Amino acid sequence: MDEKKIYDMRGGQSSIARLSRFDTEAFLHMIFYRLLIFFSVIFGVVMLASLVYQSAVPLVKPMLVVEWVLFTLTFFEMAKSFSLIASRGLSFGHLNNEYITMMKLKYGKRGNPALSALPFLALGLWALGFVAMLLWWNI
Repeated sequence: MDEKKIYDMRGGQSSIARLSRFDTEAFLHMIFYRLLIFFSVIFGVVMLASLVYQSAVPLVKPMLVVEWVLFTLTFFEMAKSFSLIASRGLSFGHLNNEYITMMKLKYGKRGNPALSALPFLALGLWALGFVAMLLWWNI
């Protein structure tokens, strides 16, 4: 039996480089996410080592700063996802006019500016937390 082969012009799903051609935000998110996975394992080992060995303690703060920076884009995407869920896709995205009209008729106006601002508000609070952490450490 002949198997049908499907060819995706964008490339394989495992290749994140394919995203750079059509979705820069997703590409950056995946780069940061994959770096975060690798770095989090190292950070976890250093954190555990700092409980046992005093010489590992000075590494914790700079590594936490890197961890925080790497997690920032993931945090923004999570807040954006909650905004999309709450607005049923009307806050962000490139939707056709028929779908937008149907959703507004069915659910009312849910794409309000407050939901569109939610990810940026969350990102601002995240940045304030970062500054507060650095001030707490007296850096």
